[in-house]
Amino acid sequence: MILFLYSLKIYSQNSFGLNGFWSMNKKANIMSNSIDGNTSNFSNVKDWGIDLSYGGEFANSTTSNLYLLSLTKTLDRSNFYLRYTPGYQKDFFFISGQSFVLEDSSTQTLNSKFSYKEIFGVGYSYQIYKNLSIGFTTRLFNQEFKNEVVEPIFSDSLYFNLKTETENSSFWKTDIGINFTPVEYLSLSVASINLIDLKTNKNISNNSEYEIKRPKGAQFGVTISPYKQLNLNFIYETSNSFMAGFNTGMDFENASLNLSVSALHDKDQTPYIAGIVPAISYQTKVFGITLSGVKYFRGKNISQSFSVFETEGIKNILNNRYSFDKAALTISFRLNTIAEEKAKIINLKIVQDIFPAFEDIYLNKPFAVGKVVNQTDKKISVKPSSKIIGFNRDIIYSPDVFVNAHDTVDIPFFTIVPDSYSNTKNTVSYVDFYISTKTDENDDKYQKPILINKINAWDGKVIHLKEFIKRDADYIIKYAKEILSENKNMLDTLVYSLSTFYKAKILFDNIVKKFVYVADPNATSDYVQFPHQTIELKGGDCDDLSVLYSAVLENIGIQTALVDYKPDKGLGHVNLLFNTELSPQNAKWITENDRKYFIRKNNKGEDQVWIAIETTSLTDFMKAWELGIEKFNNEAFDNLGLAKGRVEIIDVQ
Repeated sequence: MILFLYSLKIYSQNSFGLNGFWSMNKKANIMSNSIDGNTSNFSNVKDWGIDLSYGGEFANSTTSNLYLLSLTKTLDRSNFYLRYTPGYQKDFFFISGQSFVLEDSSTQTLNSKFSYKEIFGVGYSYQIYKNLSIGFTTRLFNQEFKNEVVEPIFSDSLYFNLKTETENSSFWKTDIGINFTPVEYLSLSVASINLIDLKTNKNISNNSEYEIKRPKGAQFGVTISPYKQLNLNFIYETSNSFMAGFNTGMDFENASLNLSVSALHDKDQTPYIAGIVPAISYQTKVFGITLSGVKYFRGKNISQSFSVFETEGIKNILNNRYSFDKAALTISFRLNTIAEEKAKIINLKIVQDIFPAFEDIYLNKPFAVGKVVNQTDKKISVKPSSKIIGFNRDIIYSPDVFVNAHDTVDIPFFTIVPDSYSNTKNTVSYVDFYISTKTDENDDKYQKPILINKINAWDGKVIHLKEFIKRDADYIIKYAKEILSENKNMLDTLVYSLSTFYKAKILFDNIVKKFVYVADPNATSDYVQFPHQTIELKGGDCDDLSVLYSAVLENIGIQTALVDYKPDKGLGHVNLLFNTELSPQNAKWITENDRKYFIRKNNKGEDQVWIAIETTSLTDFMKAWELGIEKFNNEAFDNLGLAKGRVEIIDVQ
């Protein structure tokens, strides 16, 4: 009597199995666990699975049978299992001790035959969480009792007729189980034994004492994995039986070789360790072959008197005091019509909300980081992508990342701000994150909420004002050229070296004469106008005015830098430096006061004269220069702001 992976589960040493006890976790190399000893129907099958088990029992004469044919199917988190077990059978023959003399003076002895069978079984499991699953199994059993009896026939003479009386009984046995993996190296299980016992046909009035004994109980299991390729397994049953063993294996490029050895103790058998169950298995992704068996340590003479059988009955079809050594060959097939999940997102963090004005930021800095695990034994290339619902029109692909076998890495996700986005209200949306190891299918998907700020939102970091300055280039170029064209005659009379200074002066004076300064009451989260909005509204705060003036100068080729005055508390302040393109030797052409300018390198590394402008001074250029340089000298130099980091100069380009 034989089976695949686990033996028949009926009270006496329920965890017994010809293939031993393999660890029940997602990293197990063995292809599947049958429902014997696996009440929760835990399965590693990703799609379809077919198993066939064939073997023999080494009695006085060796017999062999097809013992098991099973089919399993996984749908999302559910697993369905169906099996047919023609070889799950144990027959007993008894000599009653009664005989009668036939007409030819020969003697006929009366015999009895008791047969116990499992017909078929089904199982179902559901994965509640990644580390928790629950399931049930139910199986149909049949018991047949045949007894030869002598029936007297009265006619002209008395004679005896030999006939066989047959009684049958069938029952369904249903149990439930739970598997839990609190940490990667520890797996726990608990299951019922004979929880539901439903009799469907009972016609055994004369043989009821010979039925399979089915007392209720429970089973507890634990698997510890101290090393990657070693699992230590133990199962205890409330009948005071247990099984203990280990399984290990070696991985090859496209296959694995696995070994399992388990020792069993059954309170109804002797010696204390009744036997061992060795098994060796070779597995590929689609095919597996397992050679296994059981070796008992008791003597070979296992015959017992009928009185012992009558008293104790039979408690397990495959493993009892009458069982012989066995061997089994199991062949497994896996048909995967769905793609293998090579990589999985195990965690994901939004590292920055979306500010639509910061177009370039999200091309160079990720807005989210996902923790991704490689579930294979090979190095893989993972392609991350994402789509912000209501924001991105298409899926945005981020750079590929290589992940070593069974390694976990952080993968960045980048995005692109669409040019057409113009929402003036903050919105909460969702991001769909994808990872794939193939070109046509995703391995995993993860969804996370995200805040999309309004189009003019600013995070309060002066360095990000550059993103506002870069907007409206065509509009600002046209605006600046119109002002300069009105002053062309005056500019044409200037020495070329002074043209930059006077262009900046003309532009400032023309801008501010129609503007008003509006203080912004917000502190950390701000609203910044785009340059064209400030022109149309004819006003703004220091951020808005600095952005506009910088945009005007940058778009006609004048280099600028933002000055960030960082306060200890409360609101900060921003004003502007621009490069006059004068050499330090020619600074006297615009001022004799060496405290009214700042020597700084341009983008070519050359020392040139820069001056500070207070953009909120809406009087004229000279006053704005005076106020700007006064604040700059006081904060940056006199109070050591540059040295202490309380003043920062940020180049726009």
